[in-house]
Amino acid sequence: MKKWNEGYPRDRAIVNWKEFRESHNAYISTLNGGLDRSTMPLQFLDEDQKQNGAFHRVYAIDRGDWSTSGYTNGSASAFRGISYDNYGGGWHTVDTLTVEEFKDGMCHWEFAFHFHNNTYYADDNPKSITIRLLFDGVEVNTMYKVPEPIGSFRMSCDFPCTGGNHQLVVQARSVAPSDNENTENLFNLFAMRHLIIGRWR
Repeated sequence: MKKWNEGYPRDRAIVNWKEFRESHNAYISTLNGGLDRSTMPLQFLDEDQKQNGAFHRVYAIDRGDWSTSGYTNGSASAFRGISYDNYGGGWHTVDTLTVEEFKDGMCHWEFAFHFHNNTYYADDNPKSITIRLLFDGVEVNTMYKVPEPIGSFRMSCDFPCTGGNHQLVVQARSVAPSDNENTENLFNLFAMRHLIIGRWR
């Protein structure tokens, strides 16, 4: 019968665990731009050696309601938003913003909002909202066909990005009108918020 320590894995490991740990720490240090906690003395980084934006850049932006952009169909007692007067189908830009001085790395983007979707508009043409996020024209996230009349939503995504300035665009669409649609409010987004974090170390 074998004793518990006869097959101790550390002694017969294919990879030397100490060497692996040192190599792994060096690899992580390279990714972090040469910063390695195991080799830096205490209080190595003081205020004189820190630079704003050296590790990441954060944008937290409140954009308000989409209705502030001029789509104000509807009476004072009704939801205001886009209607078939100015929407014939397809993607419609809801919000556009620019983030600046990014470096090569990763981008985290969250878009939160409340919505009103006039699902009672017409029985013969069921309504829904689809929203997509574009980063420099590339679709990075899509919320597909939400049929509820009212609610809240948060879209979140992470993706690699290049350095420089970038344009972020939010687009929405509903269904195209049927033959008997009128010009009542179709849908709208409220209390829109963005959180964008560029990480490069």
